Amino acid sequence: MSNRTIWRLIEDDIREPAMHFAMEEALLRLTDEAYIGPTLRIRRVNPSVWIGYYQTPSEDVDVDYCIEHNLKIVRRLNSGGAVYQDKGTFCYSAFFQKNDFFSNHNIQQPEELYQLFGAVIIDMCKELNIEATLSPVNDIIVNGRKIYGSAQLDWYSAFAHSGSIMVNVNRDTMQLALRPSNLKFADKGFKNVKDRVVNLAELTPTPIDVKQVINLFVKSFEQKLNAQLEPSAFTSQEWELAKQLYEEKYSRPEWTFARSKTAKSMVSAKIPSGVLTLKFELQNNRFQAAALHGDFLLANHREAERFLSNCINKTPGQVLEELNNANLPQGLKNGLANLIKQIESNGAC
Repeated sequence: MSNRTIWRLIEDDIREPAMHFAMEEALLRLTDEAYIGPTLRIRRVNPSVWIGYYQTPSEDVDVDYCIEHNLKIVRRLNSGGAVYQDKGTFCYSAFFQKNDFFSNHNIQQPEELYQLFGAVIIDMCKELNIEATLSPVNDIIVNGRKIYGSAQLDWYSAFAHSGSIMVNVNRDTMQLALRPSNLKFADKGFKNVKDRVVNLAELTPTPIDVKQVINLFVKSFEQKLNAQLEPSAFTSQEWELAKQLYEEKYSRPEWTFARSKTAKSMVSAKIPSGVLTLKFELQNNRFQAAALHGDFLLANHREAERFLSNCINKTPGQVLEELNNANLPQGLKNGLANLIKQIESNGAC
């Protein structure tokens, strides 16, 4: 292909999960500020559990098990569900300027990126003679079992799309560390995490390792995205900002554990991208508090915060009107509308 876009390719040795996410945010911020160009980061970390932006550790993770087995729990900046990572997995993050990338790849809505990047994984699997398919919204599956999940984050002019690939993860530890909502597997025919996922290494007749799969992924990324990947390293500016974010944010327990606010009532539902819970307080039929929880996907946290702020002191009917004008994914809007109607009709608690 001609006119390939040049991307930095960084395979770093950051293994500490909190520092890992500090670097993720540093790259996103500097992409937004146009200090750096498109960057593909390949990453692996020490065994740990990562929760999504809207999740609550005590609800989605066996915290006692993780403490006992020295598995650090860290909140991600993007949404989605809790994941367990170890030396049998690897992740990637693609950082880019939103307008340029969307234009080059004819992307109209951010949700279309799940299919675009999913195609990279599907083609990678073909090289291993594995037939994989996209399972909307954000998973890649083989024979109904998940090998890959992804999430993304909209940060002003920048965007980050991230994915996690299971090559030979310890599924027994994953099962013990995570405890997803019963709603999560309600439509998938599985009762637990271990049965829901499968390793690439379990699907190939000959042994494969993580490095081999990374090489296949990089090749597929270049081909599918018309990219020219050039090996690089973090700049001093990236390191400086990452260290600051680590000290001020990701290394602090309150980032991961102190985000939940108490709410007297809650309603939950399964939407296309995951489990959505609305925690709230009503007084005289007006919202006094409202917060979103769950493993659903949402790239733009600012829009959610704006909507929730506009809910305060409004009746459920007025909140439904507010929701019509909110710039949120349609699946999320539909789910919220159903939950608010439930609150309006029966005073759910």
